Amino acid sequence: MHQGAIPDDSPRSLQEQLLLQDAKASVGKRIQGSADKLLGDASRLVANYGGEVGDWVKMLSVQIAVIEGAVVEVHWFRNNETAQTVEFKFKRTYPKAVSKTL
Repeated sequence: MHQGAIPDDSPRSLQEQLLLQDAKASVGKRIQGSADKLLGDASRLVANYGGEVGDWVKMLSVQIAVIEGAVVEVHWFRNNETAQTVEFKFKRTYPKAVSKTL
C-alpha cells in the first residue's frame, strides 16, 4: 500500500488537460467517504496533508469525455473542512469488445 503523497497525473492530450482544468475549478461529486463510512485512504491523506480522518472524501469530475475510445473521468481527494484538493488522477475505462456472433 502506498504511504506517501501521490503526485497528480499528467494529461495525455488537450482534451484531458481541459477535463483536469474543469475538475480543479468545479466542486465535483463525492463518490466515497462519509461520516458513516470513512474513506480507505483517509489515514494516509491525514499523514500527508493534515486534517481529520472524517474530513477526507473521494471526488469525481462532473465532466466526462470519450477520448481515443476510452471514457475518461477525473478523480481526486478533497478535505471538506479546508477545501484542499489533492492527488488528481485520470480514470480511463475502455469498453469491452462486443461479440457480433449470436
